[in-house]
Amino acid sequence: MSNQYRKPKGAPNSAGGQYTNAPDRMMGALPDLDDPTAMTLAAMSATMRAQAVREPHPYRSAQETRAFLDEAATIRMDGDGLILEDRAGNLLFHETGDTARLDIATLRADPRVRRLVRDTLRTPTDGVSALEQRRMVKTAWRLASPYERKRTIDQSPMRRYVPANSVANSLRHRRDQEEALRILKELHYEDAAAVSNVIRNGYPGPDNPKVAWAYINYTSVERYAKDVVDRETGQIVHHKGDAIREMRMVNKMKPDGGYELDEHGRHVKVARMVNKPASKGAAPRSYLRMLYQPTKGVPDEKTARSMARAFRMLDDDPQAQAEAFWTVCYGEGSVANPSGSLDTAKQLLGRHAGGRQAVAAMEHAGGQGNTARMIAYQRALTPQAARIFLDMEPGDGRLANTTRTHRVRSKETGRMEDRLPKRLSEMRSFIHAVYEI
Repeated sequence: MSNQYRKPKGAPNSAGGQYTNAPDRMMGALPDLDDPTAMTLAAMSATMRAQAVREPHPYRSAQETRAFLDEAATIRMDGDGLILEDRAGNLLFHETGDTARLDIATLRADPRVRRLVRDTLRTPTDGVSALEQRRMVKTAWRLASPYERKRTIDQSPMRRYVPANSVANSLRHRRDQEEALRILKELHYEDAAAVSNVIRNGYPGPDNPKVAWAYINYTSVERYAKDVVDRETGQIVHHKGDAIREMRMVNKMKPDGGYELDEHGRHVKVARMVNKPASKGAAPRSYLRMLYQPTKGVPDEKTARSMARAFRMLDDDPQAQAEAFWTVCYGEGSVANPSGSLDTAKQLLGRHAGGRQAVAAMEHAGGQGNTARMIAYQRALTPQAARIFLDMEPGDGRLANTTRTHRVRSKETGRMEDRLPKRLSEMRSFIHAVYEI
């Protein structure tokens, strides 16, 4: 095959279709690298280097770190990093986001740093906000030894501020899963938001249904936070962790199983003492139930990941992504479509296998809430699309299929009333928490 360059048809001052034997005809457009006045390679690649991946955060050498530690009389910690001061109180070094950090191996070998890390991870700091404590724990966590990290997760009151992915990885790789379950339940009552982040980071995973169901069954019931003692007898009436019972109307069951029905085919209601349902931690329990107890119309995790990848094709248009997700929740007609953005979104989603299933959910009458939940749990929306979605009002007045009510104030009477939450309210709560909106 010929190596000759072919002139394009209709080129000026030339006959179209002719060949030229000048292989270096385009070299004149490049700078002469031997000419010192020509553009340098650094200037030529300035734009590419500006858009390249940044280098890792720089660190001081071990010798420099050791010199700072030998000269320091006081070592403190804040949300940015370590603060080293001399005997006169003068600042020697302060780790910030703009300065190079000290060598981690040298810091871990210093007994004063180990003592500071231990005190930070084990003891709450008085007069410090929760945000600052979280930043300090993150700094101490970076310098902590494996033993100190495990002890912090096991029994420290500061474990609620430990990064959730570290807690999830620690619990996942433990041989004693009963102990991991105990830690997960204790963390639930210390900080429900922290345990929600742990569950979102993969523990308990799809291969650990025993721990997942034990967590769901234990935390779905209100329990006593401490022992209840009878003042007259001094005996313990209710132990810490016992379920709280309440009188409630429930469906009457037959002795041989099933429920009794009246002459109109409705369930017969009777008053019984039952466990009081807990509203705390409803979002993570709903997520785990979707994984382990799928009902009709709930896609499995593999299908949900495929649909999430299809939705990421709309990342460049947050408005269309939010409206498409809204349509999955409530069906066609819930969002005005004068610009045709939904039609464009459907065309883009239809190119992907998971997107075609999402389009089918959009075209379903009333939408498919379970499909929308699984897509949301995969974090398929961009932050901008998530904000747009949350700003949109629910598409209909359907209520959630649950017995747990919320206390709200009636606009007509001004009194507090028990009301069922609206449909997909726990999914909206999940989006609020994940995107920190």
